[in-house]
Amino acid sequence: MSAGDHLRDLMSQFTGPAQGPSELRIDNIETVPELFQPRGGISERHVSDLIKAIKAVGALDPVTVMVVGNRTILIDGHHRFEAYGAARWSTPVPVRYFEGTPEEAVLVAGEVNSKAKLPMDNTDRQNFAWRLVLIDRHSIARVARASGISAAQVTIMRRAKRTLGQQAGDHVSWFRARLAANGKDHEANGEDEREQWMQQVADRYADELTKKFSTKLALNPEVAAMALASYFGRKLPEVYGFLREHLGEDDRRAIEADNDEF
Repeated sequence: MSAGDHLRDLMSQFTGPAQGPSELRIDNIETVPELFQPRGGISERHVSDLIKAIKAVGALDPVTVMVVGNRTILIDGHHRFEAYGAARWSTPVPVRYFEGTPEEAVLVAGEVNSKAKLPMDNTDRQNFAWRLVLIDRHSIARVARASGISAAQVTIMRRAKRTLGQQAGDHVSWFRARLAANGKDHEANGEDEREQWMQQVADRYADELTKKFSTKLALNPEVAAMALASYFGRKLPEVYGFLREHLGEDDRRAIEADNDEF
């Protein structure tokens, strides 16, 4: 279901702002990340830090929810929500209630995230703006303010949406939508373009690491491993799997031989 479909579904069930208990079990809170999680994903390091805080002090600051029909939807606090789940928190958690409409909640979620401790990067901002353009319920100025991109870029997105017509909603990222609107054939070229894009991003990250740490990480692999374990949290096994793909056959055999000695 697209972001626009989700919003229409919520609007059809919404009868007005409502309050509920000041604490709820996380099993009773529903997430709709397509609408209310503007960032590209969850920061595992932040979740890990929150898990530690939960275990040390208990429940965290209230998450923001809204009542839509018989559903309670999470608007803000996705990292806290993930941390409660990972910590197997079984008692109710504090909540506060959003008093606007689902349409307003989408904008507020973006504005809150753009000012939060973990601000959205440019890709997240563009994808969130594209999501708002697809929903097609907000002005150019409002989309620009909520997402943090320029009004000119929102105008370009609107033009791309008109060009793509009914197929616009098939493209969940602005990167893909822009390619399609420019007439690129992603069925034929999409995988190659994705590989090129991933390599460009990886090279940029590598350059940033070099500028920040020079040779410190390379000369201290154990410390580097500890830092990566802290950063990736629950995603570390997945990262390990991808790292193995970048090892040569000789390197893999050497590692396996070292492991066999223990």
